[in-house]
Amino acid sequence: MQQMRSGLSLFRIVLGVVALVTSVMAQDDVTTRNGSSAYGGGFITGPASNPLSFLNGTAYRTFGQTSPYLLPDFRPAGELDDHLPDWLWFGWEERLRYEGYHDSGFKLNNNDSYLLLRSRLQVNIKPTAWFKVVGQLQDARPFMQKPPWGPPNLNAWDLKLAYAEFGDPEKQWWDLRVGRQLINYNNTIIANSEWRDQARSYDAVVANLHHDRYRLGLFAASVVVPMAEGVSHHQEGNNIYGAYGAIDQFVPGAVLEPFVLWRVQPSVAIETTAKLKTGKQDEKAYGLRFKGVMVKSLDYSAEAILERGTDGPNNIHAWMAQAGLGYRMDKVWTKPRVFWQYDYATGDSNPNDGTHNTFDTMYPTAHDRFGIADQFGAQNIIADRVGITLEPRRRWTVTGQFLDFWLAQARDGAYNTSGGLIVRDATGNSGTHLGKEYDAYTWFELNRHVNLGVGVGHLQGGEFLQKTTKGPNYNYPYFAINFKDDGRPKR
Repeated sequence: MQQMRSGLSLFRIVLGVVALVTSVMAQDDVTTRNGSSAYGGGFITGPASNPLSFLNGTAYRTFGQTSPYLLPDFRPAGELDDHLPDWLWFGWEERLRYEGYHDSGFKLNNNDSYLLLRSRLQVNIKPTAWFKVVGQLQDARPFMQKPPWGPPNLNAWDLKLAYAEFGDPEKQWWDLRVGRQLINYNNTIIANSEWRDQARSYDAVVANLHHDRYRLGLFAASVVVPMAEGVSHHQEGNNIYGAYGAIDQFVPGAVLEPFVLWRVQPSVAIETTAKLKTGKQDEKAYGLRFKGVMVKSLDYSAEAILERGTDGPNNIHAWMAQAGLGYRMDKVWTKPRVFWQYDYATGDSNPNDGTHNTFDTMYPTAHDRFGIADQFGAQNIIADRVGITLEPRRRWTVTGQFLDFWLAQARDGAYNTSGGLIVRDATGNSGTHLGKEYDAYTWFELNRHVNLGVGVGHLQGGEFLQKTTKGPNYNYPYFAINFKDDGRPKR
């Protein structure tokens, strides 16, 4: 609690300084909240097409097109809202997904397949232009899944959102959100990970400021720990604070995003000594992302994050880097877009030297960070990705991609998307090649509120997995249909 109070005090001081130096003037909603992951609302991870969910759109998010949809619009919440007063409106979401896995955890015959149904009902109350209250109920359940049941697939009757917003982000230079909300500044290290059935919420205080080309998000947050049923809560003392900035048109067509994060946890595993097994975490991350579009069809991104601090008596010295390119050929039939991405996240070459070198991925987007099979996280990894996205007709995209995975350090292990250790060979004698992944998926927008997708990921274990787990291949097929009616009135 003392750390939380100290963090909030620091937050208020920084907010006050920024408020003093920022001019007051009306602006569009160009805050960094939910807006730093792609161009035009696409929310991609690096340069690759990454649909995630209907919230984040399909591979290109074609809402900007003027061409008609295949099916008529379907907006029951919006139709209701048209008959309600301007200060009250509702939203409704449904997502049904079939998914399966074969040889999960790289264990032979560890197979399952099931349905996931997620429902969300939202209410928005906005009595004045500068004040709004939002609440959202979420019910996420698996069907036909092998037990045990629990998060992330089971999250029944939870409170997904519950916040008050002060300020009008579309007309003022600032807005402030207090309560349970989404934070999605950066898919690499802090996001809401919508692909998971319960996704991720934060109990937070978030201020978003913008003036001309400059944006700044300031926040103090605690991630919500999902329960199987009922209203979930955050863990006391497990907090993250941050300042996430953006400078639009830093060079023509590009945005520069500097950020600082401070994470504290009451207990984390440490490199063992004679007496200690765990310790308090005090970790800072200093990051910079640069992304843009050149000559209309060539987009690029580059990102670097440096981590310092302590895990109990251990010092933290870790970092990651990412770079990517994408090129779309609009004048060619199917408008092919080829893309390439490279990621490096440090591992620990000596797990007993008292220095923590494995990169901490914190709260990332889990899906398609490293392929749609979602087997690895950004820790002790080298990943190459190449692929192509085609658009056979309007509002329909088809993507194929190939990824090659290696350990950054042979004596460190392979980690999953949640940061958990899959397997390690402390001797370093099992090689460093994790494996190769082949993905294919497609998304189609039926109308403005409904889309559907099909995909399959196949991961072929490399030398490291062959030696440490006997390396069975992992397969992940899915089918998803998404409906989202945010209920914003037409008038």
